[in-house]
Amino acid sequence: MIGNTEEAVVAAVREGDDSTFGELVEPHRRELQVHCYRMLGSLEDSEDLVQETFLRAWRNRQTFEGRSSFRAWLYRIATNACLDALDRPMSAGVAHGTAGRVCPPAGRVTVPVG
Repeated sequence: MIGNTEEAVVAAVREGDDSTFGELVEPHRRELQVHCYRMLGSLEDSEDLVQETFLRAWRNRQTFEGRSSFRAWLYRIATNACLDALDRPMSAGVAHGTAGRVCPPAGRVTVPVG
């Protein structure tokens, strides 16, 4: 469950306040980039996928229900964005770093919750 302050900020974001959205997501940029880097193995691709994460979060901001923290929601979006990038054909690459990748892309992993 999210706190009252974050709840008010999230409500403003849902209404389309893009500056508040920036204030809400920016503190998570570095840790999301590390998360994406660990999944992709490329600094350039991780930067691109963090941007993709923020874009997906903005486009789907109405779907955030507050059952988990906003941070956890961003991590789920980032994980899915990275998995989607890994599922793309190798010739397309994600950006610069994976175009010449030798290993096949990893599949989605389902982790049981609770």
